[in-house]
Amino acid sequence: MDYRKSIIEIIRDRSSRRSYLPQPVEPEKLGALRAGFTGLRGPFGGEARFTILDATGWGEGKINSLGTYGTIQGARHFLVGIIRRGDHDMEDFGYQFEQVILRATDLGLGTCWIGGIFSRSRFADPAGVREDEILPAISPLGYPTPKRSVTDSIIRWSAGSRSRRPWRELFFHGDFETALTEESAGRYRDPLEMLRLGPSASNRQPWRVVKEPHQDIFHLYLRRSLGYDKLIKAVDLQRLDLGIAMSHFELTARELGLAGQWARLSPSLSPLPERTEYVRSWIAERSDGPTATPERGESRSAPAPASLGA
Repeated sequence: MDYRKSIIEIIRDRSSRRSYLPQPVEPEKLGALRAGFTGLRGPFGGEARFTILDATGWGEGKINSLGTYGTIQGARHFLVGIIRRGDHDMEDFGYQFEQVILRATDLGLGTCWIGGIFSRSRFADPAGVREDEILPAISPLGYPTPKRSVTDSIIRWSAGSRSRRPWRELFFHGDFETALTEESAGRYRDPLEMLRLGPSASNRQPWRVVKEPHQDIFHLYLRRSLGYDKLIKAVDLQRLDLGIAMSHFELTARELGLAGQWARLSPSLSPLPERTEYVRSWIAERSDGPTATPERGESRSAPAPASLGA
């Protein structure tokens, strides 16, 4: 995707907003957002599709009838994402949906990832969800109120949305015992920092990264929160979070001119911490090619960002 501002600035600017002004979004902004709905593809090859629903008149404005159970107030427009069921569908969806969310932020619009507390059936029919598809998440689109609502403030406080885990709890060097310092991260300091700032369900931040010593190879892991995989049966929220993490890391790396690819390797890290599973690895490219050889049949260069236009 093409963004008007630096992706680093956009990621830092983005925050979840749950209460909105009645002001509708201008057609040209909605058009700029829709322009990028085609051409996106996830790191595992899945292609999500998106639509924007106008909720005007739904239940005469009653929030519960919008299917968000009071968590979103005043929003007229909703971004809805859909993807075909399959292996790594949640990671692919999170990767693509976050890129659209960041474009909305770039356009000056408020958003909020909603993957758990909303009625999927309420949005599925208007969005045209097919039998082999799933609707993992939605987001309001609009102009946030200057002051957060009481509900919004309570949700942010309960989730600890203002805080993020420090580097030493997320990023490691060679194994899961040695913390990766910002200095040791080298030119990948900013991609890792933008990954750290990514949104996640209930702010659990389930991503872990291990850097190979002396090489710009970064192994991405999912550290599952205890019991969280059973919280929402319709979707795996923490796999969505990993897709968001991959998107932030890759977008930032590409903005900084750091070419690379996501691939499946065989990291020799054993034993893994409890509830930790390998996802994929980022392999930096040198002038003579990648710094490591992916497993046969499992590598794929990360797709070039698709343009959304001005």
